[in-house]
Amino acid sequence: MRSILAISLLGGCGVNQTPQPDEPPVLPSCVPNRDGVITADELPVPLGFTAAYYAGTDTPVMIAGTDAWDLSAELATDAVVALGPLALVDQWYAAEFPGAAFVTDAGGGLDGVFHQDAQALWLHGTASQEPAPAAGKTLVRYAEPIAVLRFPLTDGLSFQSTGDINGTIAGLPFIGADEVAVEIAGSGRLDLPYVRFSPVLRVRTQVVRRPSSGPAVGKRSTSFVFECFGEVAHADSKLDETNPDFTVAAALRRFALGVEP
Repeated sequence: MRSILAISLLGGCGVNQTPQPDEPPVLPSCVPNRDGVITADELPVPLGFTAAYYAGTDTPVMIAGTDAWDLSAELATDAVVALGPLALVDQWYAAEFPGAAFVTDAGGGLDGVFHQDAQALWLHGTASQEPAPAAGKTLVRYAEPIAVLRFPLTDGLSFQSTGDINGTIAGLPFIGADEVAVEIAGSGRLDLPYVRFSPVLRVRTQVVRRPSSGPAVGKRSTSFVFECFGEVAHADSKLDETNPDFTVAAALRRFALGVEP
C-alpha cells in the first residue's frame, strides 16, 4: 500500500516545485488493519513519491458529523495536482532547519518543513519554494518544532502547541507565535470520487498567528487521514472562521483515484 503524507497547516494546496529525485522512489510497505488507530508506522513517509489530488477553491463542503462524510461530488472547477513529500536536501532554505527531514507543499508558493518520529509529526516551519519570489521571501522557523499530529492517532485525542517565530513573511520581518490546536473528532466513512475510505480519522486543526503587535489571524482546517495512505482529503477555511464545521472551503483537495496529474 502507498502512503501519501500531504499535511498542510498554514497554506492551501498546489504543485510542489522542488525537483523530484532522479531515481524512482521506493514505497514503504504498509497494509491497513482498519482498527481506527493510526501509529507512526502506519503513516510512513514515501520520499519522492507523488499522487494525484483534485484541488479547488471556494468550494462548498459537508464536513459536519462524526462517522460519515461525503466529498464525492465531481467538480468542473477542480484542477488535478501532484502532491507528496520530498527529502530536505538542497532547497535554498535547507540549512535553516537542522533536524528536519522532508518538505511538503503548503500552497501559495510555500513549503512546510517536517520530521516524523514515533511520537509525532513535527513542523519546523515554512519557507518560500523560491529564494526570491515576487511576493517576497518567507522564512518562518519555530524556536522548537511543534507537533501537528501525535501518535497514535485515535478518536478523541486533542492537544495544543505553540511555536515562537522570529522570521520573515512575504519579505517583511515578523516576530510572534503560531498557536496550534488539534483534535481528532470522529472516525468513520469518507466518500470521494470513485473511492471510499473507512475508517478515516477526522483531524480538526485551528491555527492562530499572533504577531508581537497588531491583530491575530486564525484559520481552521479539517483533514481526513487513512492508515498507510495518509491524508486523503483536506479542507481549509477562510481566515478567521468561527465554525469548525465550516461549509465553504477556501481550498479543498481530495485524493484522485486513477487520475494522472
